[in-house]
Amino acid sequence: MGFIQSMGENTVVNLKDKLDFSNASDLIEELKTLADKGVKRIDFHCADLEYISSAGIRAMVFVKQKIDKNVEVDVYLHNVRQVVKEVFVQSGLEDYFEFVD
Repeated sequence: MGFIQSMGENTVVNLKDKLDFSNASDLIEELKTLADKGVKRIDFHCADLEYISSAGIRAMVFVKQKIDKNVEVDVYLHNVRQVVKEVFVQSGLEDYFEFVD
């Protein structure tokens, strides 16, 4: 499954169905390809994401911490369903990411 739809300073990642232990490691492997490539912003498009587990959240935290150690990467989550956003709230990470409707 290809998550990354476009690369560059502004990178788009499409998430759909579920992001959990079964595919979070695949997402991390794709995100590792962005390391030290000058990425300044990552937009996760989440309109079709129905479920996220702690493993999925861990993959997204990885982005902010590991993509570029010298530059802070801005991470935006677009069109997040309330049931998915609630997982971020319960994890105490709702302020760690920028949610965009």
